[in-house]
Amino acid sequence: MKQKPKIGVLFLTSGWFRDVGLQNPASDVTAEVEKIGSRILERLAAFVEPVYSGILCTEKEAEKAARDITAGNVQGLIIAPLMWCEDQILRAALKNLPKLPLILCTFFPYRKLSPLVDFQEMLKGSGSVGTLQMSGFMHREGYRYASVAGFYDDPHVYEDIRDHCTAFAIRGELKHTRCGVLPFRCEQMSTTYVDEFELRRRYGIEMTYLEIASLKEAAQSFTEHDIEQFKTRLEREGYQIEVDARNLSEGIRYALALDAVTARENLHILAMNDVIDEMHSQLGLRPCLTNPRMSERGVVVAMEADVAAGIAMWILRLFTGQAPFYTELFTADLEENAFLMGHAGYHDPINRDHDYPIRVVPDVEYENSDPYTGACVYFKYRPGPVTVVNAVFTGERLRWSVFEGESLPGPPKMNGNCHLLCRVAVPVPDFYKRVVEEGVSRHFIVIPGYMRERLKQLCTWLDIGFYDVR
Repeated sequence: MKQKPKIGVLFLTSGWFRDVGLQNPASDVTAEVEKIGSRILERLAAFVEPVYSGILCTEKEAEKAARDITAGNVQGLIIAPLMWCEDQILRAALKNLPKLPLILCTFFPYRKLSPLVDFQEMLKGSGSVGTLQMSGFMHREGYRYASVAGFYDDPHVYEDIRDHCTAFAIRGELKHTRCGVLPFRCEQMSTTYVDEFELRRRYGIEMTYLEIASLKEAAQSFTEHDIEQFKTRLEREGYQIEVDARNLSEGIRYALALDAVTARENLHILAMNDVIDEMHSQLGLRPCLTNPRMSERGVVVAMEADVAAGIAMWILRLFTGQAPFYTELFTADLEENAFLMGHAGYHDPINRDHDYPIRVVPDVEYENSDPYTGACVYFKYRPGPVTVVNAVFTGERLRWSVFEGESLPGPPKMNGNCHLLCRVAVPVPDFYKRVVEEGVSRHFIVIPGYMRERLKQLCTWLDIGFYDVR
């Protein structure tokens, strides 16, 4: 995410403790709790922009905090009783707030208790009583919340909170997301069809359809100087050019044109129908030479007009900060229990295996049929843990099927297409049985690292179905 999510923060303690003399506002316990609150806020401010009005112990303070949070136009809310707290104080805040996604946090103040816990020490740790109590009425009254618990200075606690807050921000980001389809849906693969009205209603995503003629016009506007500058950048970044000057120049024209059109249309996602006859008859090639400027702007590209896959790529980029890799399961090595995964078309080489060069090669699928051989980036994906996402639109909402695996080291495994060999834990025949029965598409998005549990949590907030392929 380019900006920190804006999050309201409600830290609560009891007014009753003060009323009956259990807690003196000037006591050591009060000072220690305020110090803990300051430390938690400091940790939160590393990844969110908090809207915070201090530790609350009265309904009036809670009402004011709610007004401040509402005025702050936040994307979510963190609630944490730092000591036990009456429901009325939290309810005074919630009834003055819009419905927001919530995190109910239990921050334990101790890693280890004293041999004999005195009453004040117990009171200082009583926030855990508060979260248990609050969960009952919040659940019953239909508040949607996640629970996070742990020592208040444990980094793992904040990693969990960060994921929730990032999900809240992505919910808002989707309402400003634009997906371009070039030029139309892919007739050969009806699994990729979506209901654009339902995508807009449920997620806020807007779709727009792009004319091939417009892309061609943009391509023709670039000069030989523009083309030479782009070629120089590729050579400077170590790309090995293995196509002739004529085909490279035409590939560069369309790399520049893709950047120009996606920028002009303010697109975050480009779903390219690269197998439609019109594209090849009008352009003479498949426009799929990587433009580093598109990658720098964060634009993701899905082939065969797979809008659901493109949306998954965009969400995964926002959530992880990693560049997603668009693939299909070409075939399997049963002895290795591994899939050969890759895809023709546009790819960002940021995840390449640095032991092998990035090459610019002819388009293996169209070099013998199009007027131009094409110019495509070719690389092997880097070795290491990966998470793989299949995304479909079910007719009502998006659904992801997710598994983890390992991109295997070694030399390139195939020619022509960017690819990886991905070993999985589930036996390959069992995997196919499960996902085929679930109903998936042919396209799978790869991101680095083991992310399954984090993505499951993300999907809950984004109203995306989740199928765990184990």
